[in-house]
Amino acid sequence: MKKGWSRKRVSLIGLGIFFVLVFFVLWFFTGFVQSGNINNRDLGNWDYGEDGVIVGGEAFVLDGDSETCWYLIHGYTSTAAEMRELAEKVNGEFGDKVFVARLKGSGEVPSHILDLTLYDWYDQVLGEFDLISEECGKVNLVGFSFGGALSARISEERDVNNLYLIAPYLVATHRWYFGFRAESYLDWLGDSFVYVRKGKAGQINWPEGLENHVAYLNMPLGPVKHSKEFFEDVKKDVGDIDVPVLLQHSSGDQTSSMESSEFIYDGVSSEVKELVVFERSNHILLADYDKDAVGLNIVGFEKGTRD
Repeated sequence: MKKGWSRKRVSLIGLGIFFVLVFFVLWFFTGFVQSGNINNRDLGNWDYGEDGVIVGGEAFVLDGDSETCWYLIHGYTSTAAEMRELAEKVNGEFGDKVFVARLKGSGEVPSHILDLTLYDWYDQVLGEFDLISEECGKVNLVGFSFGGALSARISEERDVNNLYLIAPYLVATHRWYFGFRAESYLDWLGDSFVYVRKGKAGQINWPEGLENHVAYLNMPLGPVKHSKEFFEDVKKDVGDIDVPVLLQHSSGDQTSSMESSEFIYDGVSSEVKELVVFERSNHILLADYDKDAVGLNIVGFEKGTRD
């Protein structure tokens, strides 16, 4: 009797320790029962301007010829800053006017995007694209990650000149040791965990690129979870894209699965299309080892398709 009680007590203590450890892991890495702290890390890390946007993260325009214009859309939790080097490259190479978006709430504080989805951002970028189209003869679209999904959707519904997709996000990268897919974990836990404390500002292998990258340190989960139908909309209508398409993706992308680019490449009706695969970089190609190659590929593709 005494021995049985001892074993039972040890089991209860072990179970208690397990749950305490789980609680502290969730507390440290997610917003579990501490959603009010979502902005703290970013407010303490970045320099904010008077407009409440991280300095350097604002939307911007590079002046140039409006016969062909470019519209660049950045990725999730990031800012327009990640598109600057590419914007300057195409502006300098072709002399074209370049517009770089800042998705609503991005570059401010994470809580400002908690209730947004890709549908909200699509309304924004579609409106901006329509305004640019009124000013310009033709418009090239460049989208990275979530911006790639948005750009693909615009290309399904509007007249686009050339489409450039960089690590477009439609499907999350999966590894066998994850067990279930990331989308499943989001469905089950996204609303309870609220956000994830990122270990670094972005998935970048190149140390210098990582050091200079500007993005939220706490990543809200809700906008990803509640954008699931948007990704399905893009996939459903991908055959409506018939303009020249250049896709660039890294085989080591830990965020967006290569399946995303392969699905678009296989599904578009475009006669001119190309998929370039890199090996050294992670998700954020525009700040990683292959960033220069990404820009050169876009310039070369554009030269090859210009009248």
